[in-house]
Amino acid sequence: MATKKPGGMTWLETIELKPDRSLATEAAIVRTLTKELTEALAQQNFAAIDLTRCVYVIRMKGDFVIAYPKRRSPVLYIGRGSALGRLSSHLKRWLHEVDSFGKDVSIEIRVCRTRRRNFEDLYKYVEADLIARFAKRYGSIPFFNSRRETSFEEWVEYTDTDVALMKAALGVGKGNRPQWAIAPAPANKNYEVFHRGVDD
Repeated sequence: MATKKPGGMTWLETIELKPDRSLATEAAIVRTLTKELTEALAQQNFAAIDLTRCVYVIRMKGDFVIAYPKRRSPVLYIGRGSALGRLSSHLKRWLHEVDSFGKDVSIEIRVCRTRRRNFEDLYKYVEADLIARFAKRYGSIPFFNSRRETSFEEWVEYTDTDVALMKAALGVGKGNRPQWAIAPAPANKNYEVFHRGVDD
């Protein structure tokens, strides 16, 4: 196996989005969430061009977490790419559904900028390792991920601080006390999505 490459990771401040239940349509909710996301990134002095090679973790915050096979976690999805564009796309496709989990549930997004000289694709390896670590600890890949990125796994050498921050992005977190752990039943349209990533 080739020598592992050192990583270079910086996590942004956590971004919280709260769906506005007074809005009449799904499209209006998505527009509002996208605006909130753009403003939250701007408050941290980041524009879309600054976040082109990122990794992001989409989580629930509130009374509910997901009952994965081995442990509970609020993580719904781990992704990579242009953070603003990809996150906006997720909002349009499925993130707004989180609103149906309960009135106290909001969306939490953790974005990691990956930068290392002569290693432009670092973000692909970090995403792969986050998904692999999640599968090992929780018994499956995150709810809305479709697969592991095995060809990119275990090529990066992380510092102890990197590992601690990665673990924090995947877990419930200190001080958080969710009341319920949920999983889709067979009648749920997302039942197959949830079970396709079980890690045997």
